[in-house]
Amino acid sequence: MACSSQPLAAAVGRDILRAGGNAVDAAVAMAAMVNITEPMMNGLGGDCMMLVHWNGAFFGLNGSGRAGSRLTIDNLCAAGFSSMPKAGAATVTVPGALDAYLALHDRFGSMDLSALVEPAAAYAEDGFAVSAKVSQAWKWGASKLQRFSPDASPYLPGGEAPKAGQIFQHKDLARTWRLIAKGGRAAFYGGEVRDRVLDALQKAGGYLEIEDFDQVQAEWVEPIRASYRGHTILELPPNGQGIVALMALGILEGFDLTGLFNENEAQAGHLIIEAIKLCFADAERYVADPRFVEIPVERLLSAEYLGGRRGLIERDRALDNPPAGRVYGDTTYLTVVDRDRNAVSLITSISDVFGSGIIVPGTGIILHNRGADFEMNAAHPNHAAPGKRVRHTIIPSMMLAPDGSLKLSFGCMGANMQPQGQVQILVNILDRGMNLQQAVDAPRVRVLDGHRISIEQHPDSNFADELKALGHDIVIGEEIPADWMLPHDFMRSFEGSAQAIAIDGESLCGASDPRLDGIAVSW
Repeated sequence: MACSSQPLAAAVGRDILRAGGNAVDAAVAMAAMVNITEPMMNGLGGDCMMLVHWNGAFFGLNGSGRAGSRLTIDNLCAAGFSSMPKAGAATVTVPGALDAYLALHDRFGSMDLSALVEPAAAYAEDGFAVSAKVSQAWKWGASKLQRFSPDASPYLPGGEAPKAGQIFQHKDLARTWRLIAKGGRAAFYGGEVRDRVLDALQKAGGYLEIEDFDQVQAEWVEPIRASYRGHTILELPPNGQGIVALMALGILEGFDLTGLFNENEAQAGHLIIEAIKLCFADAERYVADPRFVEIPVERLLSAEYLGGRRGLIERDRALDNPPAGRVYGDTTYLTVVDRDRNAVSLITSISDVFGSGIIVPGTGIILHNRGADFEMNAAHPNHAAPGKRVRHTIIPSMMLAPDGSLKLSFGCMGANMQPQGQVQILVNILDRGMNLQQAVDAPRVRVLDGHRISIEQHPDSNFADELKALGHDIVIGEEIPADWMLPHDFMRSFEGSAQAIAIDGESLCGASDPRLDGIAVSW
């Protein structure tokens, strides 16, 4: 089974499995495909994170790239920045996604890389029909491309974003993926493609040097884990925010959520919101690159610490809280399970809509703006520094059954919505007894900043009023703005998009989120 927010990617994953490929083969092919079909969300210019279940063992792969050798606070200040910019060349770190795809394929793949890449390359060359939701996001991000790319025409043919149903082609991107199929890592991190990336960045004021591309970006890591209702939840360790989901679940385990949802769903939602707020505050304080600063992971996940945090929650009012961190983010999540029940949970991103806004001429690559999440306060653990990984939002996840077997491979895209979506999906399954699709479909709440939250339309007409009475300020979504630079709450109101595959004995059950265009397909 293959599950993706983009139907063509899910279909490509299924076809690879049908042709005899394994879960890793399918995941690599799907990752290439979503680069073509959701280019405002992910691609070769971005990062990725993944969890892998292979022959009963679990592996983490951190595909987040490192900051350039000239990215220092002094250099940023000299360039006129008092805080990290949102986009542009200064926000570009080395893209780590491809390094991770290749590391994954080298370790577990069974098919030739060229066979996995070619479906995506063919769609890029021949064209695909742009979906309605992708077209909307594309249009919203067009102003960023126009601002930061000297020539935005590769993604804005005729000066505007493709309309829903329009056939979009990108021959440069097809050529780049085929170069990678032949040359592997060296075709991207060396030679012509690297030189084009550096040239674009140097013209625009970036901080990467040629030697930064020589460093391997991907790193195999041990997943971190915690228990919830007898099930083990796996996440990647910092520099990612997976610890937020584990901490929130640890706090919530001390409440009878099953009873609360039956009695007063707004009260249950309030507890989820408050737990998440507390965990984001901790992540803001502690999560960074563990190679640069010690992160108290065990302490943060300990029952003693989480019990203390649980004790801060007041049932009758919303807590005043510090910022919950970044709320924007465009990302693509996918998951796949093969006939041997090996699985990949993979999330890939260029950070924000169209990333940095920089299109690398002649390549089709859009560079991410992940460096925007650095701090410029030297005392902060997540401050900008050469070779450093930024605190990251993208988090794949898996859940194990009480006997330790893989039960669920899942994730939810959407910046700070990612751990929030994961928590609510698990609560829906384990506390509320929902089936997988019900758990994904159910209305969600989203912590923003201060007392601000976003909620989706709810079947209980009193739900919003009850949360307001507890002191929560509710943000209502709006139409997608025409300009990326306009103040808006559109992305803040988006409750993420999840994909999930559950394993139950010999059976597989997939669920794809209706908030985007995805499907789960099997054979």
